[in-house]
Amino acid sequence: MRFREQLIEKVKNAGVVGAGGAGFPTHVKINARAEIVIANGAECEPLLCTDQRTMETAADEIVSGVKLVMEAVGAGQGIIAVKAHYHEAVKSLSQAAASEKNIRLHEMGNYYPAGDEHVLVLDAAGRIIPEGGLPLHVGVLVNNVNTLLNIHRAFHGEPVVRQRITVCGEVNWPRVLRVPIGVSFKDLIALCGGARIEDYVILVGGPMMGRLAGDCGEPVTKTTSGIIVLPKDHPYVMRRSRTVATEARMSKSICEQCRYCTDFCPRWLQGHSLEPHKIMRVIDYDRDLDTDTITRAFLCCECGVCDLYACPMALSPRVVFREFKGRLAGAGIKNPHSRSGLAQDQYRDYRKIPKDRLIQRLGLKEYDVHPEWEERDFPFTNVKIPLRQHIGAAAVPVVKTGDKVKQGQLVGEIPEGKMGARVHASMDGTVAEVNGRYVGIESR
Repeated sequence: MRFREQLIEKVKNAGVVGAGGAGFPTHVKINARAEIVIANGAECEPLLCTDQRTMETAADEIVSGVKLVMEAVGAGQGIIAVKAHYHEAVKSLSQAAASEKNIRLHEMGNYYPAGDEHVLVLDAAGRIIPEGGLPLHVGVLVNNVNTLLNIHRAFHGEPVVRQRITVCGEVNWPRVLRVPIGVSFKDLIALCGGARIEDYVILVGGPMMGRLAGDCGEPVTKTTSGIIVLPKDHPYVMRRSRTVATEARMSKSICEQCRYCTDFCPRWLQGHSLEPHKIMRVIDYDRDLDTDTITRAFLCCECGVCDLYACPMALSPRVVFREFKGRLAGAGIKNPHSRSGLAQDQYRDYRKIPKDRLIQRLGLKEYDVHPEWEERDFPFTNVKIPLRQHIGAAAVPVVKTGDKVKQGQLVGEIPEGKMGARVHASMDGTVAEVNGRYVGIESR
């Protein structure tokens, strides 16, 4: 078996998925050809430190992951993108890559959204991805640094059973932890000394693209990069809790067509034809109605710049566009926009959003504490391992209630002929429950 097929098979067997996004199965992603491999360590979401601590403590394994992927996809160049002010991470990565002639560090400014693939490819490799396109369309493959760590370990036979995660906000001891997949948010909060307040909500992921959790019993998955405990009555939480109907009603009432949402839009600044203020004009006022304008909503990456930073009226074009894209897709309408050969806006470098200013704008400065990495594994008595932690079909259980399992043992297989990812036991124990959503394991 050639190295390429060997790595793809090992990554598939280990259940590796994209750790920095929606969880695209990595064995599918690396089954490609590319000229450049980029390790994404930008971690642009405010308050999170997971990738930063990973780069500080596992630089050798990250560089190994870059080399493995480069060899598999035939890339001649590797780039590790890291914030310049992550001094310890830069030092660790520089030492780990010192002897690698084809791998270099790209030190980035502290701006948002530096970790967006389109932004990263332009800033680190100088290439603009076409409208509606992927990094591969310009010869680039991007993987999060934690994904590359998991690729390295998969190559050495280790499945993905643990996740590094930032726990911060209204907790007594903010930390970056390494925990078994399937541990509940409630257990994570307890591990950090408990919540400092009684009436709180949990933000899963970062403040810009994260979501409010339904309940604290929700489990950690392969894509959970952080949880932030916030007061239920915090202005940020109240704003993110508004319904789509409320957002639409407010837009129709107070959108002043200032075009700040367009001027700061990362896609517009890269030359894409996405102009949020024009789409809002069509949706809110039924003016200038044409398909070309409406369907540009497909180009929105939902980064949150328009609503959480740019709009002076605190409206949310992003939420409106998300709903609108769903309706277009439901009507069988696909994205028709695919322009290439684009040029960035002349003001782009001046409209990158400073992360510190963004945190202030969000009203979350008091939680910007840069939690430290806790270098140990913690014991837990039970986990609920979701069968779908990735894009694609849910895994099919291969264990039943009462089975004894060991950490790393396969408990969920990819359905035949489907795209998906394998799922493994994250602790030793007995299978307590199996259903269509998860496999529950107890350490009894």
